[in-house]
Amino acid sequence: MPCASCLKKLPPWRDFLFFGIYAGPLRELILCAKFHGSLASLDGLGRLLAAVCAGHYAVTALPDVIIPMPLHERRLRSRGFNQCLELARPVAEALGVPVRTDILVKKLALTPQSSLTREERMALEQPFAVKRSVEGLRVLVIDDVCTTGATLTRAAQCLLKAGAASVDAAVLARSSRHEGDGGER
Repeated sequence: MPCASCLKKLPPWRDFLFFGIYAGPLRELILCAKFHGSLASLDGLGRLLAAVCAGHYAVTALPDVIIPMPLHERRLRSRGFNQCLELARPVAEALGVPVRTDILVKKLALTPQSSLTREERMALEQPFAVKRSVEGLRVLVIDDVCTTGATLTRAAQCLLKAGAASVDAAVLARSSRHEGDGGER
């Protein structure tokens, strides 16, 4: 069911898929994988997301490409891996759809969004650029967590403006609207 914000203004993506709520053990596992380099954990989490995506795409048209949410090159160098790419690999395997890391790039290094308010996140400028043609493609964007939707919105808008036929979003976890579990207040 769409949230109140989505009912007021529809998001740019067609379908939004997620495994669970960003809270409790799932939140801790994501944080451990993302900030402590647990690639084995990311593979397991990616398989959970792959099951969600496989179920969804069993009854609707497959995407043409899977695009993991890109990191700015400085963030990628400091972290050593893109957690969204690691989540996308099992999804691609399950769907038989290629992962493309050469299409969408993050051109701006922004303040980590976890330190910003919802209003500050929504006011950020467009950090993404499309480097390869997406004309007519159905795109699935993979991200780890969706809190305000600001990052996914900007990525989807950028892809649609560049000619993508549609954009779906799949995340491992989304925030809850309830206080205290990583969600909005």
